[in-house]
Amino acid sequence: MFLLIMVVWRRWNPHAARLDDRAFAAVGAASGFSSALVGSVGPMVAPFFLARGLLRGAYIGTEAASAVVMHLTKLVVFGAAAVLTATSATVGLALTPASAAGAWAGKKIVDRLPAHLFVLIIEAGLIASGLLLAITGG
Repeated sequence: MFLLIMVVWRRWNPHAARLDDRAFAAVGAASGFSSALVGSVGPMVAPFFLARGLLRGAYIGTEAASAVVMHLTKLVVFGAAAVLTATSATVGLALTPASAAGAWAGKKIVDRLPAHLFVLIIEAGLIASGLLLAITGG
């Protein structure tokens, strides 16, 4: 329901949901902590990236940078806890070229999108995710 409410709120009050540096840092800390607890926060941070005013490449780059920091931290913690196996590390490394190619192709597409269309696509994804979570009880 959170994702659906955030989209509606952004539409009704587009200028009220702006985040300053301190609020954005708090969102980053909360998402990192939540990610450690549940494995991934997925689209839950997307409304905050939009509220920060991030669009297209800035949105994707900021999300990617935060994901890299979170996942590197998880690698260290999981490795130290002996949860990360050689097999899972090998599978992750094997997927790296496909992930890099997808990121490259995605950036080419995103750079061509008008800013308003980018926001609509993100919001459509949030609505789809919110409905899926609401229906499946995820």
